[in-house]
Amino acid sequence: MRFTCGAGGVDAMKYRKKLQSAEFWTRAAREWHALYTPYVPMDTGRLLRDVRFGPGTIEHRAPYARRVYHGEGLDFRRDRHPLAVAKWDRAAEKALKPELLRRLQSFIDEGGLRLGR
Repeated sequence: MRFTCGAGGVDAMKYRKKLQSAEFWTRAAREWHALYTPYVPMDTGRLLRDVRFGPGTIEHRAPYARRVYHGEGLDFRRDRHPLAVAKWDRAAEKALKPELLRRLQSFIDEGGLRLGR
């Protein structure tokens, strides 16, 4: 998913390096994972627990993750996650992108990037 944040009177070039930091983008990946969780099909929970985060990446490591993500011939149970769908990140994007941006902005506002240092 791609998104941009407006500078809003901040010298963005001055802080560009911190905005591109691995710490910030790993935080973004963790926040996005937390937000789209209700869209991920769930049976045992392994698909949600067996995850590796990196700067701007979320890797679902369960052996069946790719098949479930693409929904190849699957009928998802919706008793535990009523919003469960294939390509869950894309399905969640329209509804949850504003919340992701709000959380990341809050992280910055609370000094998460240590912009003054």
